[in-house]
Amino acid sequence: MSSSNGHDSSMQALLAALEAATSGPSPADRFNIDREGPAKRAVKLKALQQRFQKLNEYCDEAAAEIRASLERAPPR
Repeated sequence: MSSSNGHDSSMQALLAALEAATSGPSPADRFNIDREGPAKRAVKLKALQQRFQKLNEYCDEAAAEIRASLERAPPR
């Protein structure tokens, strides 16, 4: 009978270890990637790229106007 008690306790320990190991998130859940996140970031990055392009064009135009006005100004 003592051998069956030892067997039962080791089986219970094994079951407890198995339950503890499986009680956390599954590997699929741990490595689940938010598929919408990258798409949303891509849209935001595209909008920022367009905004920076417009700002760059504005700065280029302003610099060209300043250069032109300096060339027209009479020397002092």
